[in-house]
Amino acid sequence: MTQTDRPDPLAALRARFLARAADDLAWIRATGGAPQDELLARAHKLAGSGGVFGYGGVSAAAAALEDELREGRPADMTALISALEALPPG
Repeated sequence: MTQTDRPDPLAALRARFLARAADDLAWIRATGGAPQDELLARAHKLAGSGGVFGYGGVSAAAAALEDELREGRPADMTALISALEALPPG
């Protein structure tokens, strides 16, 4: 059996990540990112899990947003929204 014949051991987790990312995008659109403590928690989760599943753009955009929020700067969600919109369907 070659490596390409083996099932992806992360497929189910990746699917859950993509579904949650779609939910996060819907939440951002619906709320405008308020309250900010919820936005911070979602950005933190996306920053970590995006990289784990190979979505570096999501991870980088979420980490930048997380930094902005922690430093008290205005939150620019544009890059994160674009990165989430570029994900495959969950």
